[in-house]
Amino acid sequence: MKILVYGVGAIGSLMVHFLCRAGNDVTVAARSTYETLEKNGLVVVHRIQNKTTVDRPKVVKQADLNEKYDIVFSVMQAEQQKNVLDVLSKVNTRLVVLVGNDPEADFCERYIKEHMTKQRYVLFGFQDSAGGRKDGKAMVGRLPVTGITIGGLHEKAAPKAIAAVKHAFRGQAVKITETDDMYGYYLYHIAEIMPYCYISYKYGNDLKKAVKRDIDDIMRATKECFDYFTAQGIKPVPEGEENYYSGGVKTLAMKTLYRIMSKTALGNIMVAEHCENGIGEMQYLDAWFEKYRAEHSEMPMPTWDRLRKQAVLEWRKRDKC
Repeated sequence: MKILVYGVGAIGSLMVHFLCRAGNDVTVAARSTYETLEKNGLVVVHRIQNKTTVDRPKVVKQADLNEKYDIVFSVMQAEQQKNVLDVLSKVNTRLVVLVGNDPEADFCERYIKEHMTKQRYVLFGFQDSAGGRKDGKAMVGRLPVTGITIGGLHEKAAPKAIAAVKHAFRGQAVKITETDDMYGYYLYHIAEIMPYCYISYKYGNDLKKAVKRDIDDIMRATKECFDYFTAQGIKPVPEGEENYYSGGVKTLAMKTLYRIMSKTALGNIMVAEHCENGIGEMQYLDAWFEKYRAEHSEMPMPTWDRLRKQAVLEWRKRDKC
């Protein structure tokens, strides 16, 4: 398949790695990293697997809008995705997939469909990996099998579009999970990741300092946010995810996972380093949710607000340095 990818941060680089290893004809559109990628190739350091891979996709500073692609992926942080919407509306493809936690995905989809030069499918996705770029390399944290959740924002995606994405990753350690509510997925992901990030910033992104009370606070804050979205009529995605925060065996398992992550390299790689490298994205998601709450409902979220206040204080200290 002929594939174009915008965005070669840690998440985008890992995706390009999988796409290249699957035998696709991959082109990467990159400006700031163009020279490095041309010279050294796409270097990915798989932190947990303790290995380094080098792939050689075609690299361009600006994609040829007349070139035809089977799929175009845009893998960017939420606050950056809007910068490429015009290109995604005009590029020659039948399938565009925007990957990343984007609570403003409705706007992105609407913009592309209103400005597109030809008919196309627009899907949204989220890839379970983390990391950042350092010394020209993508420093990636991922599990043995990388999950990618994908689908339409508010409806089931066309089967042929999902089939195309699955074919693009054929033979790789990637699990594609389809959903018909990526918008709900994005919101509930915010509910789960932000409390953990707030705790990380509280300790200067040294999660080993986190104690049992911090883990309990993460669980309570997440449940408060789940309850908030449920009260707004937004169902939990994935289905049944709320059971990890409502008591019982699943809740105990989640607490145990958080404790293990906080005391081991797993938490450092998957959470703390991502908070450090993606502080702009975390602040964007934080600001978006505060605006959402102000516009919809002031339902009490005391634990969430307390954790957030601690993180904001740390952000302000950084700004003064």
